[in-house]
Amino acid sequence: MAKIPYVEREQAPENIQGMYDNLQNMFGVVPNVIKAMANAPELLAGFMPFLGAALGPSQVSGEIKELAILTTTKLNGCTYCTAHHTGAGKRAGLSDEKIAAADDPSSSALDDREKAVVQYAKELAQNVAASDEALAAMKNHFSDAQIAEINMVAGTFHVLTRFADTFKVELEH
Repeated sequence: MAKIPYVEREQAPENIQGMYDNLQNMFGVVPNVIKAMANAPELLAGFMPFLGAALGPSQVSGEIKELAILTTTKLNGCTYCTAHHTGAGKRAGLSDEKIAAADDPSSSALDDREKAVVQYAKELAQNVAASDEALAAMKNHFSDAQIAEINMVAGTFHVLTRFADTFKVELEH
């Protein structure tokens, strides 16, 4: 059982109800993490556009974003986010082997570009900042803009994993 109540649509402020409707139409469900975050509706209203930008089309492929997200969620121990992004990773084109290797930058399932992403995201999760070596490896494969984006995507999931795991948000049925 979650340690914070889920705010259902009828309990939510009007601007959050519209967000719920959009999520329901897009995914067929309003994720429980969103319902839990709706306990702070002003912050949720500001967070959702950022999350949409982090997950939306950009200079970084969905596959690379999902690899960084899975590294972050696995290392932060968030089963809720890892479960959701295992599916998202598959939809983005990640193989089961790459998903399994998302917290192991030495895995032979990953190419050099992917290993750089996993190492970078791993260091962000474990040390808050990535090392000069990890950043240099990223620069071999990505532009500065792409690296900044990967960093922000990983950071977004540090927020989500800490929220979901602290409150033991449950997977939707």
